[in-house]
Amino acid sequence: MKTLKLNSLLLIILCSFLFSATVSAQFITIARKIKSMHAGPTDVATVIVDAKTFKVYKAVTDTLTTNPKFKISQRDNTKRFVEFMNGPYKVSMQVDSLANDLSQITVSSAHADDATKQTTDMAVDVILAVCQKLGIKCTLDKK
Repeated sequence: MKTLKLNSLLLIILCSFLFSATVSAQFITIARKIKSMHAGPTDVATVIVDAKTFKVYKAVTDTLTTNPKFKISQRDNTKRFVEFMNGPYKVSMQVDSLANDLSQITVSSAHADDATKQTTDMAVDVILAVCQKLGIKCTLDKK
């Protein structure tokens, strides 16, 4: 009887370990896909990356400060928020922690009706540059 209980307990532990590993792997598979959308006069792009939030935020600030076409207009290191200009466009970027080694980058930019594609492309380009700086391959979700 004791052996049966022990075997049952080991089976439960093994199954829960396998299930949690599968769930983690599937979540990581979802990550690194850049989702972009138009929400009225605002374009938004997001991506989830498997990296610590402080590293992602540092990559964001490094990307923006080393590229002469961007000018940081507002920065809050505590909230991991940066607002920057690229020519006439104002862009906001936020880095949030989802888990220990999982972060989300959200970029939003207001646009005029005739500049929809430019602001979306710019938001996606900034995310791609940050991913490259982190050494993470991110792709644009074509949906």
